[in-house]
Amino acid sequence: MWTEELSVNNAVIDNEHKELFTLIDNFYKGIKDNSPRERLEELIFGLVAYTKTHFANEEDHMRRMNYPNLKEHEMLHKEFIDKTQSYYERLKGGKLILSIEVTNFLKEWLVKHIKGTDQQYASFERMSKV
Repeated sequence: MWTEELSVNNAVIDNEHKELFTLIDNFYKGIKDNSPRERLEELIFGLVAYTKTHFANEEDHMRRMNYPNLKEHEMLHKEFIDKTQSYYERLKGGKLILSIEVTNFLKEWLVKHIKGTDQQYASFERMSKV
């Protein structure tokens, strides 16, 4: 769940982070409620699509502020997209057994990423304005 502690002091990006948590929570609820596989495919596809949009927006923001660690951040984003895309493809192909572990990975990665690397660019941005 998103909390103020995760804020990067940018309303647009904070709202996108909130939406990512909502999408992960919806996926979790779908698994917990034994939703049909087609519904779970829709949910994870939506998560993958929105994640790509958010990461592109975040990377554009970092590019505009000349963030020096942009390349490393982009690599982390790519790894996450590759992993979630793999979940989607495996689910669609009937090769992924969904569990709470999948949603825990998604949520834990997101929290760790925001508290770590996203807070670093937020700090850089604050320092650049001084």
